[in-house]
Amino acid sequence: MVVPSLLEFTADGFVPGEDVAVAIVLRHASADHTGKARALIDRGEKLTVSGEIVLLGRISGTTSVQQII
Repeated sequence: MVVPSLLEFTADGFVPGEDVAVAIVLRHASADHTGKARALIDRGEKLTVSGEIVLLGRISGTTSVQQII
């Protein structure tokens, strides 16, 4: 059995024609007592396609977070 190498993610609610950012979630961070969050990324870290993916409408702000299975 061959496992497909392409994964498809869809979501509704975007403005027709808007750019939609696609991001893989590397990890989660907690906001501090003021609501500020900080993320550090190691440039040497090997990225893997697992966890969650985010679709973010650059105009509408529509956000979809989905599990990568």
